[in-house]
Amino acid sequence: MDRWDRMGRPAAYGGAAAMAPYAVIKVSWVVGSLLGLAPVGAGFGLAEWVVLNTVTVGMAAVGITLGLALARPWGMRLPGVPLVFCAWVGTGFLVSMLPYALADSLLSEPDTSGATTTPRCRAGRRP
Repeated sequence: MDRWDRMGRPAAYGGAAAMAPYAVIKVSWVVGSLLGLAPVGAGFGLAEWVVLNTVTVGMAAVGITLGLALARPWGMRLPGVPLVFCAWVGTGFLVSMLPYALADSLLSEPDTSGATTTPRCRAGRRP
């Protein structure tokens, strides 16, 4: 095992492990919203909320699989083009969002009104 394998495998496992809680949270939001237990995000209908979070669950599953494919021996049997495509697309999403998040946090004014918004549940009921 060379130096890159010793460093890359823990990083790949770490990436897969870091995505697992995100996927679990998103699945719980979808299931909770469908059962009426979790509030739907402001500005979304139930169908939109479920579709959006289902898509992000799929993206998390692809990220977890990509991390494991880079760490496990079975990943060597996968074709390289889909792996590189998923890695490039995921990196493209992250790289484009990080400068925006930094600029938004630095340039936006803090909310000093003290008002809080309560998320609405399905059918407009308050939790």
